[in-house]
Amino acid sequence: MRWVTVAVVLMLVAALIAPVVAGSDERYSYITVEDVTVQLVKEHAVVTMNYQIDDGIGLLVLLLGKSDLKRKVLDILNFEDAKIQSIDLEHAVVLVNNASNDYGQGSYWFPEHKFEVVVPALTVITPHDTKYYANVSEFTGGLGYFSTD
Repeated sequence: MRWVTVAVVLMLVAALIAPVVAGSDERYSYITVEDVTVQLVKEHAVVTMNYQIDDGIGLLVLLLGKSDLKRKVLDILNFEDAKIQSIDLEHAVVLVNNASNDYGQGSYWFPEHKFEVVVPALTVITPHDTKYYANVSEFTGGLGYFSTD
């Protein structure tokens, strides 16, 4: 009986750390992305991602910790110099340092960016404008903006 328990726990852990699973384009392992919001503040970005976790995995995340969930969220978003500010079983807030290039005098450029999944709803917020995109895996062309300071 003890070996059965060990085997079940190992299978559940394997499911938790498994690589990308085939399925919908919005899916990465046990996470299905619902939407992403990128709020640009000077050269930094605050990125909020809402998602769903597969049934049963949420309990494992709560029992074993959020380190795998954090890693997968950062993998999905695919930003350099990104740090999790907060995370739970439904959404994460990530701070990205130097997400945009600072061209001086309050002008910035948010370059092209590739996500590791198709994002069903992407919102990019600058101090003066908000842009909406549907079903994108890449933010192409970049975006220029000015800070309010």
